[in-house]
Amino acid sequence: MIEAKVAIGPLSSEIIEAVFRYSHYHRTELMLIASKNQIDYSGGYVNNWTTKEFMEFINQMKNKYPFSNVKICRDHCGPGFNEKYDLDDVYKTIKSDIENKFDLIHIDFCHFKGSKEERFEASKQAIMYCMNLNPSILLEVGTDENIGARFGIHNLDALEEEINFFTEFCKPVFYVVQTGSLVREINQVGSLAKDFIIKASKILKAKGIKLKEHNADYLTTEELASRKGLIDAVNIAPQLGVVQTSLVLTKCLVYGIPFKAFLEVVYQGGKWKKWTENNLDKNKFLCSLIAGHYHFTSPEYKKLIKQLEQKEDIHEEIINTIMEVIDHYENSK
Repeated sequence: MIEAKVAIGPLSSEIIEAVFRYSHYHRTELMLIASKNQIDYSGGYVNNWTTKEFMEFINQMKNKYPFSNVKICRDHCGPGFNEKYDLDDVYKTIKSDIENKFDLIHIDFCHFKGSKEERFEASKQAIMYCMNLNPSILLEVGTDENIGARFGIHNLDALEEEINFFTEFCKPVFYVVQTGSLVREINQVGSLAKDFIIKASKILKAKGIKLKEHNADYLTTEELASRKGLIDAVNIAPQLGVVQTSLVLTKCLVYGIPFKAFLEVVYQGGKWKKWTENNLDKNKFLCSLIAGHYHFTSPEYKKLIKQLEQKEDIHEEIINTIMEVIDHYENSK
């Protein structure tokens, strides 16, 4: 079982270490949620790590922080999340995750190309594959793409039908529900569909399943407080990438270290387009804040870090700053 209420994207080595350090010192359980484009059996944009290499680093962190309790989870395991729609690719991810002792796998076929019935059946087959490989694997389920939709009471029948379908053959720990949250640029632009969530939470609690919210980045203390008793766990990821990028660029400004080359690499990479609200394609600095974390392995970023290392312990600065963000979510939950 998982008791953690905060799930964090492993966007960098420093963010991962911050999660373990926070868990170690505060004796609290946390989750790391790796998506397929971040870390996968064949590699990802986070340190170019394969799943095996990622877990080798995780084991180092477990040894360094022996009182930590961090659950290792696969986020959005399904077709289309790494621009591949081949189901064989999904099954390779599942196999690698289980071989490398992941605690939980989120089966998410929202990008599956087919009817609702075909999507449900394909999701079922993937879940059965997980359970056949490891009957004890923990599961998270969600088949709707998070687009900030404000679902209303009229959506409850469809949600309950979906939940009933999956609980016929498995018991997920978490069910991902559209809450209305949505991240754009460096802001939370969604709003909580509270009437719907109250009823959805009641349906899930009756079945012993926890309600999970994705895209919970940039929520205020008050917004998090409004979720108490309704939402059992939240995912945050892009916010942490922005925090790390912002800190590095701020330190460069302090020490007079030029970072134009890094801005250009991030801008040309185009990953910011996924997050922009108003297509601010002329604002390279904002684009770089939004998508800098996709380029932490670039020579341009590594050069900045090397220069900053000569001025201070930049890695410790990043870790401590990320821990402050984790603390905001932990103490507001």
